[in-house]
Amino acid sequence: MLISLKLGAATLTVLLAQAGLKAAAEIKYDERGLAYENGAVTVRARAAVAVQGAWYEPLQGGLPRNGGEADGSAVIIAEWETDSGLLFGVRGEIDSGNKDIENFERDELYAYVAADWGRVEVGENDGPADKLSFHAPTLGLGQVRGDFGRYTGSVALLSPYDSRDALKVSYFSPPVSGFSAGISYSPEFASNEDAANPRSRVIQNDVYEIGAQYVRPVGNWVAGLSGAYVKGTSDPVTNRADIASWSVGTELRRGKMTLGAAYVDRGRSALRPAAETEGEWNAGLGWEEDRWQAALSYAVTDQGGDKDHRFGFGVDFDISQHVYLRGDAVRLAFESPGTDKQDGWVAVTELGLRF
Repeated sequence: MLISLKLGAATLTVLLAQAGLKAAAEIKYDERGLAYENGAVTVRARAAVAVQGAWYEPLQGGLPRNGGEADGSAVIIAEWETDSGLLFGVRGEIDSGNKDIENFERDELYAYVAADWGRVEVGENDGPADKLSFHAPTLGLGQVRGDFGRYTGSVALLSPYDSRDALKVSYFSPPVSGFSAGISYSPEFASNEDAANPRSRVIQNDVYEIGAQYVRPVGNWVAGLSGAYVKGTSDPVTNRADIASWSVGTELRRGKMTLGAAYVDRGRSALRPAAETEGEWNAGLGWEEDRWQAALSYAVTDQGGDKDHRFGFGVDFDISQHVYLRGDAVRLAFESPGTDKQDGWVAVTELGLRF
């Protein structure tokens, strides 16, 4: 066996030759992580560690408080493409930093197959109601739907109340004249299922998600429209309403700028049957440069006259190829008829290393 190593431009090339059998493999290491390529097989992996510091004041008032978190994440993707053009793949992601944020998770594990006819995914991942919905742009720490929720307040929905990363099977159509759509089915979506009190659990059965979007150029802009609907059946033991949620959204892109907005109707999805229905408006502006990104977003949730306002601004800056700095500032306000307005805020800074 002969192994030769060549380092250059963060690329390690390994050439193998053995007893008349020839094989070639290439290992690349760049800002996207590690990639191994051998013929029709590709494996990509990346990981990151980060530390956060936060200074915040809850809506209930009082003196500002301090907080902090340490996170780790890893992603691995393996793909194999056949001679006929079928692409088979497996994607896994583990993120330690989301357990404190309500309905905001990134852990995923699913398999997929893709071809000219579209893409089928099976496993624990987001469905079309999330993936195909346009809304206020988010980046870095997420602004109105981001890490600030670890410290105080609740995050915005942005898109319909859905089955999150529950086990599901999904189909996504290929884009045809700017139109694409998707549908998914999850036998069960559960949250807080280990709670001793069944009324504290969320258990929804037979959850269906449908999403679609249409994108086309309009002058110097690229404009998009989206719509999504989610339906599920609540387990009676939880005394919660069925999922029946929908949204419409739009996005405009021009060069480095992105404008996005959406209206979300949650209804009483996973709330108490007698609860007031809930709706949300969100909108925002994003800007992307080579080494940094910034976003400004706003979301307001209205439930029976009670309004939760969230104003967020965030920056994501690449200090180097493997070191990054992120920051978010989120202003919170709660209004209820007949009561004084409550205000709060969160400032979060994160320093991370990706490799």
